[in-house]
Amino acid sequence: MSLHAHRDAVTPSTPTPSTPTTFGGLGLPQSLVTALERRGIREPFPIQAATVPDVLAGRDVLGRAQTGSGKTLAFGLPLLARLAESATPPRPGRPRALVLVPTRELAQQVRDALAPLGHSLGLGVVAVYGGAPYPGSSRPSLARPPS
Repeated sequence: MSLHAHRDAVTPSTPTPSTPTTFGGLGLPQSLVTALERRGIREPFPIQAATVPDVLAGRDVLGRAQTGSGKTLAFGLPLLARLAESATPPRPGRPRALVLVPTRELAQQVRDALAPLGHSLGLGVVAVYGGAPYPGSSRPSLARPPS
């Protein structure tokens, strides 16, 4: 699933009055809505309301917003939903989606945000980055311990 410019960039201040104000109303599966509610997340942020329906529909979307505005879930929730609904069966060692981020810290943040939600759908989420062992690896990490 690529995320390219489909419409103008969406910012949290962009009003979207006709957009549903619940995650269920955006088209997410009930199991995912329930998992969000368990985490205290009940209403979509503006960027989520503006992007989730288009990403669920398979459209290319570019979303731009400030840190803390909900971008990870804006793109991660539809990704998880589409994977859960996919007819492609999961196969060990064969990822079905890839999220590229520029830093190790952001990779960990994305994993931390999406892993419990993916678990509610029977999906696993793993962060892979340089200098760290990966699951099943017998080689020690070359990363230096923090000083």
